[in-house]
Amino acid sequence: MNQITLKKGKEESLLRGHPWVFSGAIASIPGNTEEGDLVAVVAHDGTLMGVGHFQIGSIAVRMLVFGASSLPDDFYFKGTSIN
Repeated sequence: MNQITLKKGKEESLLRGHPWVFSGAIASIPGNTEEGDLVAVVAHDGTLMGVGHFQIGSIAVRMLVFGASSLPDDFYFKGTSIN
């Protein structure tokens, strides 16, 4: 999974639970990142902010998981419950 690094101070909206990362907030994106990829989003200091879905455009990442929670799995994408 590729890692997208945010500019200093741009993690604040994610800490408040905002589900989008705007392209202007990103410091670096690996060159092999493709639209539709799951990406790890990290703050400028390397703190894992969560995992999201990458898109080309002004809303570059739509967050799926915040923090160091487990990665989305088949249950998440199928919308099925474990219960």
